[in-house]
Amino acid sequence: MTVETPIEMLQLPEQLRNRFAGKLPEAVSGTPQERERNFLSRALAAYAIHKLGGTELDVAAAAVVDGGGDGGIDAIFHSATTNTLWIAQAKFISTGRGEPDLGAVGKFKTGLENLMQGNFDAFRSNTLWNRMLPQIQSIFERGGLQIRAILVYTGINLVSEDRKRLFEDLKRRFSAESDYFDILVCNLTTVHDWLIGLDQGPGIPKAELTLMKPSWIREPYETIFGIIPLKEIAGLYVLHGKRLIAANIRAYKGRTEVNDQILETVREEPQHFFYLNNGLTAFCERLEVHNLDRANAEAKRITAYSLSIVNGAQTLGSLVNYFKELPEATPQGFAFLKIISLERCFDEREFAERITRSTNLQNQIGSRDFVALDEQQETIANQLKLTGVAYHYKTDVERPAPDETNFSLEDATTACACLDQHGDCDFCTRVLANRQSLWSMDEIYPPEELMRSRYTRVFRPDRSARTVWRAVQTQRLVIAIMQDSARAESGSRRTFFENARWLVLNLVFLKLRCENGAELTLSQEEKHQITRRTIEIAETLWRACEALGFITRRTDIQPGYDVYEQPRHFRSIFSAAADCQQLRAKALSLLAQTV
Repeated sequence: MTVETPIEMLQLPEQLRNRFAGKLPEAVSGTPQERERNFLSRALAAYAIHKLGGTELDVAAAAVVDGGGDGGIDAIFHSATTNTLWIAQAKFISTGRGEPDLGAVGKFKTGLENLMQGNFDAFRSNTLWNRMLPQIQSIFERGGLQIRAILVYTGINLVSEDRKRLFEDLKRRFSAESDYFDILVCNLTTVHDWLIGLDQGPGIPKAELTLMKPSWIREPYETIFGIIPLKEIAGLYVLHGKRLIAANIRAYKGRTEVNDQILETVREEPQHFFYLNNGLTAFCERLEVHNLDRANAEAKRITAYSLSIVNGAQTLGSLVNYFKELPEATPQGFAFLKIISLERCFDEREFAERITRSTNLQNQIGSRDFVALDEQQETIANQLKLTGVAYHYKTDVERPAPDETNFSLEDATTACACLDQHGDCDFCTRVLANRQSLWSMDEIYPPEELMRSRYTRVFRPDRSARTVWRAVQTQRLVIAIMQDSARAESGSRRTFFENARWLVLNLVFLKLRCENGAELTLSQEEKHQITRRTIEIAETLWRACEALGFITRRTDIQPGYDVYEQPRHFRSIFSAAADCQQLRAKALSLLAQTV
């Protein structure tokens, strides 16, 4: 069985080339594939130095020492700011699977030992190393130095215990009771996170605000709350955009009854805005209060690092719209703002999600909005980010229409529901009858089941972003064919094609498995197969309807009347799991006879 390449690998070679072409020399020996792999491994080492050492790309490229006599070390860089020596070994694994081999890791360990023992002669045969050695020797003679080794590779797998033990031995010998030496292991997932900016976290890096009439709580989690002028909070959004509310359940929804009321209050009675609005809630990684304002009860200047507003996106969006219409307006109104620091939280992600969920319960929030908090949704979006395909899983007035590079949570939900092949037809009938129930996180399945809610069964954790996107593409094609067929028919045939689409899609997935594939985009051949099979399956399902008595041909056909009659409407039939089970079984039996 062919093992698919992780989706994170698809754009990685291009991304590394874009950053380091012209900055790193090309290899001159070996096959074209070997030369490319050599370049990408060195680029990977430089990229790790750039991200972890906090240096520019040019400086990171200059830190590469890969070559004969390098002692298993591919790049080395000293950060004068933190007095940290960053030492990297990189392995570019083109399949995206596996880990660095034990011999290479052992060589890296030996190189680290030689460095930390002052055995610099071990590196003198390498020209690049030789040029750096005087500086490196000087660095080791200073006090306060920290050494951080980086093992970076493009395999999705974690490193095995035998590799870990090599580094644990180094820590025990050189840094048993201090943080002098440590090792950072970065696999493909980490590298992909760097590329899409996940290492920076949500929110904006730094915000400086002035809160009026503030209160300051220091325990257990530092929190400051007070009032802030409307124009100041709107200006923050204008400056930073959606990143400010990236951790929110949903973005700005645009014109709604509630948002219209917010706008009306700003226009007509801004002095009452504080009393009529719930205000905003935010969290940050760390809070600082200006030293001169610590005792000031009237106002406090604060600096919030990694600030995210998690409740109040509709208030923010409405304020921004108001100031767009009237940029010179200065309404004398205030909004309530509460900022919670996560600095002392044991599990800051879990607590941040609790804050987001709880502070949004007071608004009209549906299960669809809470789905946006699930890590699986973010994972799908992040895995696709570098491919040019955008997954929009949050409610947002600016969400583009679905097309060849954009799809929504609704698209993904219906496609993944129809991927389910349990045979009970529960999910594909819910797509037609009660789609929102597929987002339910209520645990309705037995305790021994790993996935106990409908939502976790629809968005299975083992289902990759590539699978989801290919399923959505298949779904779009099947629906288009069924819609065209419905337009070409009338009467009962028309209602059949309008309502049978989800069961047809389920059978197309079963027969073709087109959600599986190495490429992100369906090929023309795959599209041709889907088109042919969709028509075949739809007609077979119609025959199953006739065979089971869901539709009968009239014997007394009169001009202008439907040639078929139905005991029940097709919407009722295809919304009932029991009926669809019978139809599915009969259709599969008929399909087997045509092979």
